[in-house]
Parts: sequence; C-alpha cells; structure tokens
Amino acid sequence: MSPSVSELTITTPAGETFGAYAAFPAATGPAPGLLLLNEVFGVNRFMRALAEYWAGRGFLAVCPKLYWRIDPAFELDPETPGHRDQALATRTQFDVDLAVSDTAAAVAHLKAMPGCNGKVATQGYCLGGLLAFLHAARGGADCDISYYGVGIEDYLDEAAQIKRPVMLHIGEADPWTPAPVREATADALAGHAGAEIYTYPDTGHAFAREGASTEVKAVKILANGRSEAMLNRVLR
Repeated sequence: MSPSVSELTITTPAGETFGAYAAFPAATGPAPGLLLLNEVFGVNRFMRALAEYWAGRGFLAVCPKLYWRIDPAFELDPETPGHRDQALATRTQFDVDLAVSDTAAAVAHLKAMPGCNGKVATQGYCLGGLLAFLHAARGGADCDISYYGVGIEDYLDEAAQIKRPVMLHIGEADPWTPAPVREATADALAGHAGAEIYTYPDTGHAFAREGASTEVKAVKILANGRSEAMLNRVLR
C-alpha cells in the first residue's frame, strides 16, 4: 500500500508560517517522525520520493520547505539544464541560521502531531546535511543524520555541543568533501561516543538522491540501512 501524502503548515516562534510535504505510513498507530531536510534544489520530486520511501519504512516523513523566506514555491530539478546554476546562485541568499531555527520549529511541530510517537530525527541531504549537523548541535531532535553535507567544515567548532546520536554519510569522491574535510570532521567528532561517520570509496555527491542519475544504488542501500538502524534504535 502506498503512503498517503499531504501538505502541512508549520508555525515559527515568531508566528510566521511555512509549508511542508508530508508522507504518512500505511500502518495505524503513532509512528516515529523523520524530518527530511532538502538539498539546494528545494522540496522537489526527489525529496518527495524520499519522503514516500521512508514513509514506506514506517516513518512519518516530513519535508519542510526551508526556502520559504526566499520563495515559498521554490523548487528546482538538478536534472533540468540551468537549474543547478540557479540553485547555487539562490543558495547565496539562504540564511543558514534562520533555517536551523525553522528546522527546530518543524521538529517541534512533528513531535506534537497526533500521528507521531513523540520522537523525531532530522535527516538532511547536501545543504540539508549541513542543517542536520547544525541541528544536532543546536536543536532538540532525538538524533540527526547527514548525507553528503556541504559546508560542515565551517562549523566544526560546534561539534562539542552535540550530545545526542549523530550519523554522517560521505562519499570519498565527492568534490565538496575532499580528504582534509573528512579528516577534520572525524577529528571534531572523535570524542563523541554517539557519532557514526561512514565514508564510501569511489562515491560522489548525491549518491542517495532517490531515482536520480547520480544515485549509486548499492551505496544508497547500505547507507539507508545504517540510517534505519539508528532511527529504529533511537525512535522506536
């Protein structure tokens, strides 16, 4: 049975509102919440596919539309000519600190939803991978998972603030995370017993982008299995 989907409205502490795409698991009863944080392309067909995949695994999966401060309808496709350049240009307008605050508001909203068991994780991709790392340091999710996060090295001084379980997935052939970045990240999290860092040889960026040309199926399955093990351990 396919998961049901709908649109949600999330309210910030300041009383502002923004949208989110939600996919609900088919099973009845409260489910663990999974907040999926988007790449620089916004909540597009690939993010919606991820939400539906994780709903199929029994999670209440929500993609908050974190570009709402720039354009509430922002949605680009990395496989459409010109959209990658447009995404990178728009990224310069994106306020990371406000997005982390919006992520925290989305976590609180998801925890309070009737269909949620009160436990929530963040799981981010690319830009969202950075936000998941920062939310681990600043927010209140039960665990946080980052796939090929871009720019984490600029915030490694916040790693000491991470107290809950955190997981990072990094492709060793990803130009955004060369060896010095991977090594610095591992060093920053070395003292955290709940940190898991996985690197994947000969694997580039966006390897877990569901159904995309960049997808590396075997690596995606391996990484998702590791994520699901943490999610089940922490959230259920």
